[in-house]
Amino acid sequence: MNRVFNFSILLVLISSLFFGNCASPGFGPRGFLYTRAKIGIFGTGEPSKRRVTSCVHSVLGLISYGDASFEFLKSRSKIQNVTETNWTTFSILGIYANLCVEISGNE
Repeated sequence: MNRVFNFSILLVLISSLFFGNCASPGFGPRGFLYTRAKIGIFGTGEPSKRRVTSCVHSVLGLISYGDASFEFLKSRSKIQNVTETNWTTFSILGIYANLCVEISGNE
């Protein structure tokens, strides 16, 4: 029984070297098993009337998709004056990760 347990731990450690953080949000703190963080990037303190969020996704670090550019967000929401920008990162087991950009502002 002890031998099987030791082998299991060794297998987990070796596989984490190969597969750990394959999919990574790229910014902010990273947890080995799970990451969820919100990072305030920019803020003027002014009130805003509109808010929009868009995300980019990564699967195993092999496939990435999405559009979280400022141009896309501004055109989608008709925001002209950005008053606040936040990033939200999420990752689980290096299998799936995303980075969401949220902007707030006024017309």
